[in-house]
Amino acid sequence: MKYFGKHLLSGLLWLIASEILCLILAFSLAILPDHPVIRVIGLLFGITAHVLLTANCAQKAAADDLIRYRTSQYRTLILKPLLIAILLTLPSYLSYLLLIANPESILMMNLFSLLNAPFIRIYQLLRGDAETFSAVSSKSKIIMALPPVLTAAAYYISYQLRYHSGIAEYDTRTNR
Repeated sequence: MKYFGKHLLSGLLWLIASEILCLILAFSLAILPDHPVIRVIGLLFGITAHVLLTANCAQKAAADDLIRYRTSQYRTLILKPLLIAILLTLPSYLSYLLLIANPESILMMNLFSLLNAPFIRIYQLLRGDAETFSAVSSKSKIIMALPPVLTAAAYYISYQLRYHSGIAEYDTRTNR
């Protein structure tokens, strides 16, 4: 599990960058008229930006691990990128738990949306006109827990694609 902390910290920093970028995007689109097409564009832009930034982070971690493989033949365990991917969802799930703990708080509902900026449009659609979490339907509450899985999937899949293709390429060039 070498370099685990370095890659996790890098992932968290990329997560913060994604959050800031998606907040800027959401606030920029908020000045436009409230139209379904603009909502869909905002949703797609936010999620796409988040997935690309998360995937870029994973690619960099995989490239770092490939350098180690080329120099010392050390293969990264499959558990490392999986664990990092899961840990990158932790901030979202902690804010979700705070929302569950304070279901009557309008502030917590708004804070939850802001702390999960890549998915802010999804949460707006799911909550509808409800101001508090307790007013949201049970089905929507369950669905609200799912978007952070996209963060983990983007990281893990991107890492695995880059890492395994890099190993295959290196092994082919060196006739292993």
